[in-house]
Amino acid sequence: MSPFNVTKMSPVALTQKQVVAVNALANGLPVEKVALLAEVSKRTVLRWKKMDIFQAELKRARHSVAKASIEIIRESKESVFQDSRNALKLLLGKSFKVLNEIIDNPEAAERDKLKAIDTIGNWLGVKYMNEVNTAIEMLESRGFRVVVEVEDVKHLGNEMN
Repeated sequence: MSPFNVTKMSPVALTQKQVVAVNALANGLPVEKVALLAEVSKRTVLRWKKMDIFQAELKRARHSVAKASIEIIRESKESVFQDSRNALKLLLGKSFKVLNEIIDNPEAAERDKLKAIDTIGNWLGVKYMNEVNTAIEMLESRGFRVVVEVEDVKHLGNEMN
């Protein structure tokens, strides 16, 4: 199996050695290494590079390599993000367990219990929602009418997940 991304050639055929050279060049190898792989001289590779058909195939191969590279990068990013999300979910689960143990521990200091409760509230957005509710109450007490559409706050639930 070749370590290079291999592209299909156009109907105008290149020799097998030229195909090897095209794929090696498209994958970024220097002319010296391309010549070794194709089992030709460096001078031959340089001569091939001047040929229109070789240049056309090289351009096509480079495009193919670029597309494949972009796809690999995209898949890698998605994988890394998914791994991070999974690790974060696991960590949050453990963190909630520890905080709940502190809250439920009869020997824990009240200060520690209150801090654990405050932390959970912050994580769940309770503090934010209390601030919003306080602001709404203040506006309504001054004669303003506040209407919150469900569509306007749906994204808040998604951000917390």
